[in-house]
Amino acid sequence: MTPASMAPQTIHLEAGDEIALKYLGAAAVLQWHSFPEAVRQSLLQQADSVGGLPAVGRLHDQIKELIARVRG
Repeated sequence: MTPASMAPQTIHLEAGDEIALKYLGAAAVLQWHSFPEAVRQSLLQQADSVGGLPAVGRLHDQIKELIARVRG
């Protein structure tokens, strides 16, 4: 069962928000290794339930590949 905090939610972006999301995402990727495993799993679950952004078919794989490239 999905916790209420992981329920599908839609984000409504305003002008300039995409840049802020890129910086926030980059910060999360750079700190990924310092997050407890439970936090990592929560972030991946939440990513699956975000609406309002373009759909990505292999989201988890793409996230893991990005993290691996940055760590490399």
